[in-house]
Amino acid sequence: MINPANNIMPFLAALQQNNNKPWFDQNRDWFKAAQADFSQLITDVIEILSDTEPKFAGLTAKDCIYRIYRDLRFSFDKTPYKTHFSANIAPGGKNSEWCGFYVQLEPNNLSMCGGGLWIEDKNILKAVRNELYSVPEDLVEIIETKEFKRYFGGLWDYQKLKKVPTGFDADFKYADLLKYKHYIVTNTLTDEQVASPDLYSHIASVHRTLHPMCRLLDSIIEDAGLL
Repeated sequence: MINPANNIMPFLAALQQNNNKPWFDQNRDWFKAAQADFSQLITDVIEILSDTEPKFAGLTAKDCIYRIYRDLRFSFDKTPYKTHFSANIAPGGKNSEWCGFYVQLEPNNLSMCGGGLWIEDKNILKAVRNELYSVPEDLVEIIETKEFKRYFGGLWDYQKLKKVPTGFDADFKYADLLKYKHYIVTNTLTDEQVASPDLYSHIASVHRTLHPMCRLLDSIIEDAGLL
């Protein structure tokens, strides 16, 4: 199996210091070699995770890997390249509306793995909130386990509302769960962990811990007839 420390991480570390097109063009062969290694890593990870989530079977790395080129249209930061390799392993590929598992490799201890439900559709968000308002215990039981807390520091608060959304009782015991716009958790990976021969087993453990939450959220949107 691929050790990212051999090629992937050195390339990304160099890219962090040389994020410009001339350097990238001069090192395109190195990029392609690192990209091929990351593709093989994700291929291996898909195979491993499919033991826990059979819906991942049949996915290819190409289905899941994001491009390294940044979208500069609406960004003040005009550096042309991401300084990480990343992939979202989900039924249907990286742009799926189902729960997925995310892997990101980036030097300086910025790597991570994790996942959950990234929500773009307001009807999906409404269905999840309604279900959590009716039966919050199913999710609470999952995220309060020792194993879950061992890997995750809580739900990602990106775009989280400051107030309980309209239509829900602000005094609801688990009102905080309704403020999230996405139901995502992450596990930070140090450079040492990324270089370790235990990387694959660690990723598998993180996914197994996350899987009950994904299964619950997928069932909510599936029962609502939205996917």
